[in-house]
Order: sequence, then C-alpha cells, then structure tokens
Amino acid sequence: MAIDFKKQLKQGIKELQKNPIDIYDTLDRSASVGPLRPVQLTILKKWYEERRDDKELIIKLPTGAGKTLIGLLILKSKLNSGEGPCLYICPNNYLANQTKLEAERFGIEVCQFTQFNDIPREFLDGKAILITTAQKFFNGMTVFGLDARYIEIGTIVLDDSHACIDIVNNAFSITLNKGEGAYEELLDLFTPNLKQQGEGTFIDLCEGEFDSLMQIPYWSWEEKSSDVLRILSKYKYVEEIKFSWSILKDIIPKCKAFISGNSIEISPYYIPIEKFPAFQNAKNKILMSATTQNDTFLIQGLGFRKETVSHPLVDPTLLWSGEKMLIIPELLNADPAFSLELRSHFSKLEYPFGSVAIVPSNKKSEFYTVNGAELISQEDLIERVEYLKNNNYSKNRVNLVVISNKYDGIDLPDSACRFLILDSLPYFQNLSDSYEERVRPSGDLIQKKRAQKIEQGLGRSVRGEKDFSVILLLGNHLVNFITNSKTKKYFSPETQKQIEIGDSIMSLSGVEQFSSNTEFIKHIISVMKQCIDRDESWKEYYTQSMNRPIEILEQEENYFEMIELEYEAEREFYKGNYSLAISKIQDLADRAPDPLEKGWYLQSKARFELNNNKMQSTNTQKQAQKLNCNLLIPSDVIDYEKLEYVDGNRNQRIINFLKQYSRHEKLLQEVQTQLDYLSFGQRADKFETALDFIGQLLGYVTDRPDKKIRKGPDNLWCVRNNEYFMFECKSEVKESRESITKTEVGQFNNHCGWFEGVYGGMTKVNRFIFIPTQKVSYEGHFTHEVKVIRKHKLNYLKRNILNFIKELAAYNFSEMHIDKINQLLVTHELKTDDFESLYSEEIIVTK
Repeated sequence: MAIDFKKQLKQGIKELQKNPIDIYDTLDRSASVGPLRPVQLTILKKWYEERRDDKELIIKLPTGAGKTLIGLLILKSKLNSGEGPCLYICPNNYLANQTKLEAERFGIEVCQFTQFNDIPREFLDGKAILITTAQKFFNGMTVFGLDARYIEIGTIVLDDSHACIDIVNNAFSITLNKGEGAYEELLDLFTPNLKQQGEGTFIDLCEGEFDSLMQIPYWSWEEKSSDVLRILSKYKYVEEIKFSWSILKDIIPKCKAFISGNSIEISPYYIPIEKFPAFQNAKNKILMSATTQNDTFLIQGLGFRKETVSHPLVDPTLLWSGEKMLIIPELLNADPAFSLELRSHFSKLEYPFGSVAIVPSNKKSEFYTVNGAELISQEDLIERVEYLKNNNYSKNRVNLVVISNKYDGIDLPDSACRFLILDSLPYFQNLSDSYEERVRPSGDLIQKKRAQKIEQGLGRSVRGEKDFSVILLLGNHLVNFITNSKTKKYFSPETQKQIEIGDSIMSLSGVEQFSSNTEFIKHIISVMKQCIDRDESWKEYYTQSMNRPIEILEQEENYFEMIELEYEAEREFYKGNYSLAISKIQDLADRAPDPLEKGWYLQSKARFELNNNKMQSTNTQKQAQKLNCNLLIPSDVIDYEKLEYVDGNRNQRIINFLKQYSRHEKLLQEVQTQLDYLSFGQRADKFETALDFIGQLLGYVTDRPDKKIRKGPDNLWCVRNNEYFMFECKSEVKESRESITKTEVGQFNNHCGWFEGVYGGMTKVNRFIFIPTQKVSYEGHFTHEVKVIRKHKLNYLKRNILNFIKELAAYNFSEMHIDKINQLLVTHELKTDDFESLYSEEIIVTK
C-alpha cells in the first residue's frame, strides 16, 4: 500500500516562491545543469529588488550570458505572484523550440500553441508560460486580438528584441512584388508623379534594374489614397496583404510608399503599436537585448520612453564574454586583388571545425562558391546549422559554408564555427531603410542600424563565455566603417575593444616584412592558429586587452531626446494634431547637426503642412530639397544654379582638397573606398557619388544635376573655364549587355539638350557614358558626339588615381607646391585631356 505523504504535511496552502533566485533552487531541473551563473544572479537580484514593477524594461546582456533562463525565471516569478498570464516571444520557430527545450531542462512549466491554433488553457489560467513567435503575435489576424477585443496579459518577455522589432515593422507593412496585379496597377497609377521625380531613374525602375528605388511623393500618395485603397482591396486576400490589411486599411493616407524595380513597400510613418492592445496594455513588458548601443529605434517602433532605453538593466561588472580574434588584413593591404585572393584561398580549404562566411547578397557569395564553398539557402539553413553543431570533426572535415544576408537568429557555438568570415557591409532589406540610407547617409539612426547588423554577425560564432572564434573581416567599406572614429562609436564597448585588438594584430604583423600576398596569407593563418590551438600568450594578451578600460565616445546628450521628439511629432500628426506636430518637427529641424538632416526634418514638416496650407507645404519642401538634393522634388520647378570654375588653378584646388585629411592613411582609405564604389555592378547612387568625389579630388568643380533637379546628366564637371565633362552612368546594367538601348540613347540626348539650354550651345563639353558596351543598338542614334568608358578603361583610370594617391605619401600636404602636383598628374596620366584620349572609346553604330 502506497504511503500518503500529503497527510504528513502541515495544514495550509504551500506558499509559492516569488524571488526568481529562490525559485531556481526549487526547480526539478536536469542533473546536467548547475547553479546560476554570477551574471544571472546579479541581474535577477537587481530585477527583483529594484525593477520588478517597471512597466517597461530592457535587460542587456552579451550573447551566451544566459538571457533565456533569466527571462523564464522572471516570468515564473510573475506567475507565482499571481500576475499572469505570462508570454515569452521569440523571433522565429527555431528559437521558440530552443527556448521550450531550455525550459524543460530547468523544470519550468511552459506550453505552446496546438496544431489547431488554440490558446492553451494553462497559459490563460496563469499556470504555465506560453512560448510563441513574434510573427504569431504581431499580425493583423492575431489570435491575441486587435483593438477593443483582446487577451489581457500580465508580463511579456520579448527575446532578441532587435530581431522582433523587424517583425513588428513587417506587421505594419505591405510588400507587393513585381509581376503581381497590385504592383502593376499602383505603378500605372503613380507613373506621372514618379517621372516628375526623375525620368532616368523611373526608366531604370521599369526595366527592373536591381537597385533602382524611388519614393512615391507624399502629396501624390495622399491625393490618390482612395484609388490606392480600391486597388489594395481587390487583392486583400493575397498572402502579401491579408496579414496587414486589417491594421493598415484605415490609415493608408498616412502611410509612406517606396517602389523599386522588384517591389512596392507600404508602411505607416508612425507605427500605431496600440493596435496590438495585448502588448500595449500588458502590465510589464521586458525586452531582452544584446549589448549593442543602437536600440534607440525601440522608441519609434514600440513607443518605449527614452528613459527606459537609456537606463537598461545591466551587470556593470561584466566587461566581456567569450573570445573573438578579429583579423582585418585590409588595414595593411587594401588592394581589391588581395581581397579576392583571400576569399579564394579560404574557400578552397577543408576545415576540422565549422567555418562560415556571411555575405550581404547572393551576388557576393559568388566570390566563394566559384572556389568550392557552398551557399546555403534559407530553407536549408536550420538543417545545415544542426549538422555543423553535431558533426564529428575528428572524422569529417567540412567545406566553407556561405550564408546570404542572415546576421541574426543563427547560433553556431563551439566547434560549429571556429572560423567566421564577415564580408562587406550588410544591406538593408526593407525599402524604407534603403531609402533613408540614401537620403540621410550620415544620420545616427541608419548608422546604428548598420552597426547592429554587423555586431549581430560578429556574435554568430561565439555563444558563451568560454567560446572562442577567429573572425576575418573583408571588404574595404566594412573595414572603414568599423575602424572609423565617426562610426566605431556605434558599437558596444566590448566590440570596440575587440576592434582595437584586431587593429593591434595588424600593426604587430607589419605588411612590409612579407615579400608577397602569399607570404602575408601564411602569416594570417599562423596568427589564426594561435587562437584556435589555444596559444597561452594569445589568451593572456586577449584577456589583458579586454580588461583594460577603453575610451568610449559618448553619444550626444540630446540624442535620445531627438529620437523621442521625432516619434512624438509623427504620433501627433497621426492623431490629427497638425499644429503640434509641425511645432515639434520644426524644433528638430532647428537642432539638426547638418544640412542633410535639417532637410530631412523639413520634408516631414512639409508633409505635416499639406493638410492646412498646400502653398506653405510646397515652399517648405523647396527649402528641404535645397538643403538635401536627395529628397523629393516639389511640384513647382526648382531653379538650377549653373556650375562655374571659380578657382582657375586646378592644382591648387587639389592641394586644398588634400588638406582635409590629417594623415595620408585616411586619404588612401577614403579614396580606396570610393574607387570600390566606382565599379560596374555597384548601385547607381553610390557610383555617381564616388564619381563626384573623384572629380573633386582631381581639382574640378562638380555637380549632380539629375540628383538635384531630376533633369540633366548624372554627373557634371567643370574642368576649365567654360569647359565641361558630362557623364551618364549605367553602372547597374549587366556586363554581358550587347548594346546601348534606344531608351538609353534617347535619355542621353535629352540631357544634351538640357545642357545646351542651360549652358548655351557654344559651350565646350565632352560627353561620356559609363557602360559595359560601346555598341549602339540599330534603333538608337546619338544627336551629339559621345564617348564610352568601359570596364577596362575605368579600371585603368582607377589604377592611375590610386597610384597618384599612393605617391602622395612622401609629401606633407600643407607644404606641397602646385608644380609638384602638376608633375604627378603628368606622371600618372591624369591631365584633363587624358580623359578623352586614354580613358574613353568611340561608339560603334550597329548597321
């Protein structure tokens, strides 16, 4: 007969533990898990004693510090306090299942949705934590309810909050792909308005150029919002619309819209998170975050107060976690040919551990796959990650695995990835961020988002305090971003220290001691082995360096205030409080640190004014566009200011340009970055910006009429008094292109007519078109003399420019004489007449 132990217990109801540390001691957890780590004890103690009643809270801890268990214990504490239901939200199903397994290991009661999509009763009753995904929670058909009808929740933990924010943004977005009915109908609807913004870009967009992007003018969008609703309503049951339709259908006039050659993206300026009351009205919202500094957009995405964002819960004693050896070869050798050699070398190897390369696009992956590496699709990613984790590396060597544009949501601990390559700057996936990057490239928010993606990528291979990995950083633009003092500040203190160590490794290497690239690569591999083979001197050097205090550049004191003010302005406009919105955005414009930012805020002001005073709105938009030529062209024509050669001494202009750089190394790095952008296959805007930079570097007066007024050529240089170079840039066309099309010829002819109308028919001008072919299609006919600059001629020009800059290393910029500049220009074939004679070719007419 069984013994009834219950009779032996004292009478009364057993009181549940509320302190999460005490709860952990009572859990029926797996024998394989030990006590709480010191960092977990610190965070849980501070939360329970100081922050448990905070309505909003951000917990910041580095990867591998045990955030998942912390979140689960906090929710268990809330359940034991009778403050359920409690919800744990992950970015995707993979991490949700990992969290469920983690909870089961520790004996914490959790539940998930059934196959019938029913909300578990034990969650509603406050007996178990519900684990789900952000996509399940944040969508227009959510089972948690919208508007007035919703499920009340006590505490929500949002794990990997930055990834979840992207999903929240997607919930408020509609993306329509080219080839679908809605895309084509909207394109037809706004064709006149888009043409007015730039006919050349519009033509590229219609021809499907991969990186063409335009914003539909806000005044056109609002004017035609009823037509937009009619079109979208026809397609509201298609997959791309149905999950957002109920959220957006009543606020379409207050949305922004961007169109590319592949898709249209529609989303609100202000994210009305209150449409998800289960989240908005939760008693406690806790965001789990890595130690990146760029979480200010949580204000604009979730409506958190700036005090919440600026005062996260952290463990101040935890300086760093895990070991990352950053190898940055391009600090010593920025030659693109050397970078290609590095990619080729590491692609051909077989490894006794997991090795992964993260690239921003499938096109970038070709550098690796052509040499034997394997590109893994999104569909096969989870399976391959599991293989890397479970492979017996003592028996099976593996090839390099390439992952495209996936910087988070992948855990590759220990031998799953001892060697990681992070190649090139990440791309922004949504059109809104891509547009913002183009029109306010120096803005803090965009730079912070990019730094976050990089930091997420760096964290893929080190998932715990005892984990270690070598990380090879490639791509001049990426290297410049992480080492430049203006952008380095956007990284966490831990990452900044690791970047400094990587810089020191290169300084200690000294490229001058190697007779060839092959010798340098052998040296790099020997240094990598010091980390992988656990060299004691390296481990001690890393620990000592990481423990050393680092000088962190403080953010602007008013930065959080600026972010919140922009959020408040958009919120007031959304609510119809136009005067208050205008006042707040004017305040922002007055504080803006540079003209591009001021113009950005004035464009928002013009949008706010549209409802009250269209004439005033147009005038404000003109002011905005004059400050920032990347912004929308108002419906009234903007006057064009002619380009004139103010300073007749080209060589002196070159010296003045050089004096902007305190050190030759900085000049060389910047020139190399711009020359990389000046390549076929690059985005048109980056190519044209680089060409403008090169023009100034070479002492010319430059302009970009098409960018300024959406008329005229892409680039214009005044090279002598009353003499010009006119450039049309077709950097995005396929290199296999056989001929210049009739459309492109007509576009160039129009630009020639514009030039004669503005500058006069007698003004001397040389006309060039950057394009991979010199043949003109049978249907096309240039009305003026035009020369072609193809790939081999462009590379010749770039090589001469780079050699010119390298030779400047021997001179003090402030003491240089114009005669020396002239001599160097002759030596490196960079005289004005060389452009026509050396770097361009005659066109070939197809008969």
